[in-house]
Amino acid sequence: MDLSNYIITALILLGAFILLMSASYTKKIFNILPDNKLKANWQKLRVLMLLFLVGYLAVATVVILGQVQLLAFLSGVIFFMGSLFVFIVVRTGLDSFTKLKELNQNLDDTELKNKELEEFAYITSHDLKTPLRGISSLASFIKEDLEAGETEEVHVHINTMQERVKRLENLINGILNYSKIGKINLESIDLQEITQEEFNNYRDTVNVKLTIKDTLPVVEGDRIQVSQVLSNLISNAVKYNDKEVCEIVVSSIEKSTFYELIIKDNGPGILPKYHRKIFDVFQTLSEKDTYESTGIGLSIVKKIIEKHEGTIRVESDGKLGSKFIISYPKKLNR
Repeated sequence: MDLSNYIITALILLGAFILLMSASYTKKIFNILPDNKLKANWQKLRVLMLLFLVGYLAVATVVILGQVQLLAFLSGVIFFMGSLFVFIVVRTGLDSFTKLKELNQNLDDTELKNKELEEFAYITSHDLKTPLRGISSLASFIKEDLEAGETEEVHVHINTMQERVKRLENLINGILNYSKIGKINLESIDLQEITQEEFNNYRDTVNVKLTIKDTLPVVEGDRIQVSQVLSNLISNAVKYNDKEVCEIVVSSIEKSTFYELIIKDNGPGILPKYHRKIFDVFQTLSEKDTYESTGIGLSIVKKIIEKHEGTIRVESDGKLGSKFIISYPKKLNR
């Protein structure tokens, strides 16, 4: 065997040693991977490395023996295995990057949820303290009046205290309802049917005129949660209406991938500067003593719609009524 064959054999054996080391490192990677799909891909790579190792040793043996035809055959097999190896490497890398992207997205979502939770806790504590402080002050007034023998104002203070207690109870119930919005139980929902069911609650209210324009679509979603959306929007339109007759029209427009559900009223409207604020937790545009409101209703609506992969916005000039427009997907990605 001439010098060139010795060099070729040495290079092949060195390559075999490198493959052996690579297979060893691959095993370590395999042991720390959390995803079964990635583990399977790395296991395939390890098997191919070991096959390459056997092939390298076989080629080295053939070079030493001088079997030219067998060497050509083995070279073809190794070239094929090499292309297969490269394909699996690329596929494994793609899966790894995809998994990494998902992990980063989950981290971003977690950070966002933590921030939302922190803001929610701050606002909640503030709004819960307000009626509690009012109750405490009223209790002090009642005590002072009783000690002074003045009972005329006591009943007034007690009535006001009961209102504060009711408001506090409503706040707590609103917080519980907000926190319960989580898992969605998918089912077919006839929006025409559940809208009519909500309209029936105002059947005996003479100054409320409710209309469904055309036919509303059938969509996928959680029936209870979607009903809650319509209930909140319609009840708000009735509660805050300042006209002799409250008029509410519900209609829909079909788009390519979603429906637009429109709830229109003839109320006082909402100024553009408040269009985003009204969907924040505990935000209300009226004095809390004017209407019994917790400011949670529209935030619940927004959260439910977003859970259903949709969006909600309001259109109003603050004078001639409001339109709440819900973009609801035809197909949920679940």
